[in-house]
Amino acid sequence: MSSENESIKFKLLALGIERVGLTQPAEPIEDRNFTILFENFLTQKRLQEFDGVILFQGIFETFERKSNYHTSWTDHKYEKNELDKRLKELQLLINDGGFICFLLNRPFIDHSDGTRYEDTDLTKIALNYGSFYRENFGKRLANLESKRDEFLRFLNIYGAANSHFKNHNNHLDWKVIAEINGRVTAFLLFDSSFFIPCLIPDNNPERIQEFFRLLADALISTRKKLNVEIPTWVAEFEFKEESELRETRNALFAEMEHIDTKMRELNQLKRILVSDGDALVEGVRDVFSLGFGLKVDGIDELKEDLKILDKDNQPLLFIEVKGTNRGVKREHINQADSHRERSSLSPEFPTLLIMNTHIKNSRSLSEKNQDVAQEQVSHARRINVLVLRTYDLLELLKMHLSGHVQLEETISLLTTNSGWLRVVDQEIHVLPE
Repeated sequence: MSSENESIKFKLLALGIERVGLTQPAEPIEDRNFTILFENFLTQKRLQEFDGVILFQGIFETFERKSNYHTSWTDHKYEKNELDKRLKELQLLINDGGFICFLLNRPFIDHSDGTRYEDTDLTKIALNYGSFYRENFGKRLANLESKRDEFLRFLNIYGAANSHFKNHNNHLDWKVIAEINGRVTAFLLFDSSFFIPCLIPDNNPERIQEFFRLLADALISTRKKLNVEIPTWVAEFEFKEESELRETRNALFAEMEHIDTKMRELNQLKRILVSDGDALVEGVRDVFSLGFGLKVDGIDELKEDLKILDKDNQPLLFIEVKGTNRGVKREHINQADSHRERSSLSPEFPTLLIMNTHIKNSRSLSEKNQDVAQEQVSHARRINVLVLRTYDLLELLKMHLSGHVQLEETISLLTTNSGWLRVVDQEIHVLPE
């Protein structure tokens, strides 16, 4: 090992440990090889300001199982803005030669109740490669077999795995760090991303110090050992292909970021199937503004009634948004009518009632897709209100995004009809027919 490599002191960031119930140390942890600074989850410091970053799996999202007399469901929330910001910072950190350590402290929840959650945490996104698979054990296992001596002390005390991994991707550079009965539980990707399964230490200063010192020792020792064979100055010599590969990699990173962002946006639009209150109103706004590309009046205000504007910023369509654990009721239709009047619009003005029905008692899309009662459809027709369930709205958006229904056709459908606009299996029906 070169003296230059020996003399490096790494500046490490431990991010958001309060999110797993640990108390942040008052002072950094100092060692001759590293300094560990602790910052809360919402710190303004950026990942690329450090040589390495340590964070626990799952700190960007929360899951809670809820239930009522009829059913149970998963309530999921995630910090989208923080996640997007940290993802960009992570790419800069890696490009600058830094590294990150993801601490795997719980089973992965990638889907629940028909909804997928594969890109709602930084750890998950960092693992989302083709032909690379993660699977949870039936229970947490502690009998890890370390494959690298650098991690032996840490894993002997804190090693415990909830998940194992399979790599069938020949383009992934991975190094196995630990296994359980031949199944990989800890590894390093591209010499820059560590995935280490562990217990969370007891929340007292001594154990927190021990945990992070042992972990940092292992990380730094591994990094130095990987770098010792090729001194820094060797990188000054570069093959033409290296430059081309670097450009290709950066382009792929940008493309992946664009794809991930688009997938997150589309997944977020689906939240109108399970949301209520302000979250439902925001979701409906996003469907019209981000999905259909329409102007929505008061997009930054929280109101149950919205207006779609034309190119001259004049009202084109009035929208009432409601959520219920049951079906569409007469009172919902009447409220849309009265709120139209309150907005100084005539009874002939095109008005939508967007209803998220059967919120808590739906366990599948088929249970969600329940008809609007005929008497309510007839009442809506009489008072010039067009009812759409959130299910219908998303089906209509699907047809629009796939090119089956142009924007002008969509606007015409919404502004010239009343009753119930039923959209199922790429077919549109205005009821009563």
